Amino acid sequence: MLIVALLTVGTATATIIQVSDLSIDVATLPKGTLGGGCGGGGCHGGGGGCHNNTNFTEMTGVLAYDGETFTIDTTILCFGCYNYLNSTEAPADFDGDGVTETLWAEIQGCVGTSITVEGYLRCGNTRLIVYYLNGYEIRDCPNQPPSLNFTI
Repeated sequence: MLIVALLTVGTATATIIQVSDLSIDVATLPKGTLGGGCGGGGCHGGGGGCHNNTNFTEMTGVLAYDGETFTIDTTILCFGCYNYLNSTEAPADFDGDGVTETLWAEIQGCVGTSITVEGYLRCGNTRLIVYYLNGYEIRDCPNQPPSLNFTI
């Protein structure tokens, strides 16, 4: 049952909403894959509103993935949007299985192994917007012409 009423008396307006038995499905996006949160991380181009493009950082560690978020230690890694990662061939065979696959497959294949990523730290240094994986550029770097930069 959904009841919505708008009451107006003079210049005062009140809205009454009663909702019963309302079911909402919420989709949780993979935070470690998409730029998302704290100003976005962009899709395949640009930093999607990077807070600070002067803190280019290199990080090496074991890549973890909990089904939602890629991390090294406690730092969330933002590789780009899923559509880009799942439709773009990786520049190298990062996971060492002998086949160069999509970026998505290569990144997932690296889970549990030591990788080196380079990018910009954001959100109080809790997220790294990744541009390089093991020395290879995996998406466009910031400060390109606006027509090359996408943010989802």
